[in-house]
Amino acid sequence: MKLVLGLIALVALGSCASFLEEQQPMENKIYKIKLDRTESQARKSLFDFVTTSQQYRKSPDVLGEADLEMTQTKQKESIKLYNFKNTQYTGEIGLGGQDNKFKVIFDTGSANIWLNSARCNDYGCKNHKQYDGSKSPTYEHLGYDLDVEFGTGELMGEINADTAYVGGVSIAKQEFAEIVRENGDVFAQAGFDGIVGLAYPEMAAYNFNPLFDNIIKQKLLDRNVFSFYFSRQEGSRSSELTLGGWDTDHFTGDLHFHNVANKYYWLLDADNILVNGKDMGLCKHGCKVVADTGTSLLTGPSDDLYDLLDTLNIDENCSNIKELPKLTFVLDGVNYDLDANDYVMKIDSEGNEVAYDTFASTDSFVEMGANCQCVGSFMPLDIPTPQGPAWILGDTFLSKFYSVYDRDNDRVGFARAK
Repeated sequence: MKLVLGLIALVALGSCASFLEEQQPMENKIYKIKLDRTESQARKSLFDFVTTSQQYRKSPDVLGEADLEMTQTKQKESIKLYNFKNTQYTGEIGLGGQDNKFKVIFDTGSANIWLNSARCNDYGCKNHKQYDGSKSPTYEHLGYDLDVEFGTGELMGEINADTAYVGGVSIAKQEFAEIVRENGDVFAQAGFDGIVGLAYPEMAAYNFNPLFDNIIKQKLLDRNVFSFYFSRQEGSRSSELTLGGWDTDHFTGDLHFHNVANKYYWLLDADNILVNGKDMGLCKHGCKVVADTGTSLLTGPSDDLYDLLDTLNIDENCSNIKELPKLTFVLDGVNYDLDANDYVMKIDSEGNEVAYDTFASTDSFVEMGANCQCVGSFMPLDIPTPQGPAWILGDTFLSKFYSVYDRDNDRVGFARAK
């Protein structure tokens, strides 16, 4: 799970797509999950979703009082979370039954599964589909508590287990966190029922396996690889998560792989970050980037990000769109270029994001109503050591570049998305 302190956009998510399709190309079984992208809303509030602590403890009904005291003193951990409400793409997962489906974000920037529990009576839970373990014959009560405090409230959950279904893939005894109490309205209006973390198990609570690690452990795929295609078509069902490999129909050119530098996030070493091909000092002596499907914008260390925004100098009236420079992330000598149409958003008078590429021309984009403004798809975020400082390559980047996450070889691949 994740949180972001940011400036620009807060995205409302829409309805979920059809369930997983199965294909059998040659000897390798590949599963595809359709993902929805619906109209997003931007600048309706700041990202006041700042984690102050995350504490793990086992429930008194599982441990004795002496054991509980020992757990509270020796097993407390603090994990930074980064905003997931800013994500645009949702798909389906079943839990406790193939037909018991939940609309979720598949998030490479977190490692836990979160779903609203039927035991939760708070508005944020009642406003979404709720998981009811009493109706599942495969439910297992584990009783581990997970408390997360943010700047705007608190989320309290209990980690239990059940059979998870991602289309044709059935994952036995999958641990997940049921949200049993929600203070604050951070999630109340979210257009999804839960989060499915796909980061490394080092990030997961109590060292339980994330979903994909249980897929690996149970040997459910021929290749322990998954990949994302994010379409830029609002409201379409052409976006896709593929399990077991990648789909060459969704990208063009070469697929370049980069080794994971730290098995926590999908974190990579970058050579440089260039503006119109020039080194602006944004990546002194190399820097780190995180491939994160659960964050929709690009984030960077505060000082560097503000320097970048000063350099770009995006006019709120959109008058300089045609002159804005190219932004390039360089990884292992490979240039990944973002143009103005990739990193600029148009915000209408009601706070709705209007995608650049929905316009027939740059001129029509610039000439759209006087009550609109242009903003960059960026936000500052200071990720602490040892993982940070780092830049997050969110959906702004990942919608332009098809991404492959290879656990067999601990590497991430990018190619130009179609």
